[in-house]
Amino acid sequence: MWLYIVDLFHFLYLFNNLKRLLRIFLILISFVLASCTKDPATFTIDNLNNNEIGCFGHAGMGSLSIYPLNTFESFESCLNRGADGTEMDIQVTKDSVLIILHGQDLSANTSCSGLVKDMNWSDISDCKMKGRYYKDLDLISFDEFIQKIPNPQDIFITLDCKANYGNFDQSAYFKLFARTIVRTLEKHQLGPRIFIENLDVGFLVAIKDLKPDANLFLLTEDFDFGMEAVQKWGFWGLSMSNPAVTSEQIKEAHNKNIHVTLWGVRNDKENYSAVEKCPDFIQTDDIVYLLKIFGKNKKHKGYYYSMTK
Repeated sequence: MWLYIVDLFHFLYLFNNLKRLLRIFLILISFVLASCTKDPATFTIDNLNNNEIGCFGHAGMGSLSIYPLNTFESFESCLNRGADGTEMDIQVTKDSVLIILHGQDLSANTSCSGLVKDMNWSDISDCKMKGRYYKDLDLISFDEFIQKIPNPQDIFITLDCKANYGNFDQSAYFKLFARTIVRTLEKHQLGPRIFIENLDVGFLVAIKDLKPDANLFLLTEDFDFGMEAVQKWGFWGLSMSNPAVTSEQIKEAHNKNIHVTLWGVRNDKENYSAVEKCPDFIQTDDIVYLLKIFGKNKKHKGYYYSMTK
């Protein structure tokens, strides 16, 4: 009987020691994991943007937001959280009005239908943007966006120009689009913080012919082709998806005085991956996390939106 009691006490002693050892082990694991996590303050940024990475939202708050992409509410939320700027998709109507929209057929993203290039602004100004949670947010023009935000000259705006319609004589359309962009920028006195990107060299050249100092980015998945074209035509930078380019290639671009924007950045892991490559600008679907990396995140207080009320 006494032997059983002794064995029980021995087991309890071992069990308590095991628990103690387990706690120590978990503490050590936590310490190791913490030491492997990169403190944002330890990032050494080396780029052409004053060694800082511009934090831009993808079409506002990004594709995972409750707001539809390219809506004023999404842009307002993004900017109010501390973003340096935002990317947006733009197109030009038949009567030369820039609108903020991705799909060239209105039915893809709005309550209306028809090709944007064949429509006047008055025909589509009442269209509503499609969304998972909101059904009544307005399709807006670029003019309306600029008029609704305070100090638009102080933010960065990347205009992703949806100017490529496939089987279509695009030369005249490129020129119309280019004239509309340049006229709109001059109207609102928007300067070097406006970036213009497109995948067609001919479109960027059409803008450069009208505005030689425009900050033009060539959208491409082919780094070698992009480098050759940017240097040949004197564009300002490359816009590439994060998986398609390496840190070594970005450094090569910087050595040629070519700025680099990264997109296709969707979550915390991809934000860190993009930051480690030291681009000049990042367009992200998780702007809140990217801002947290650099300690820029602010709570949303509706400031931009309230200014328009």
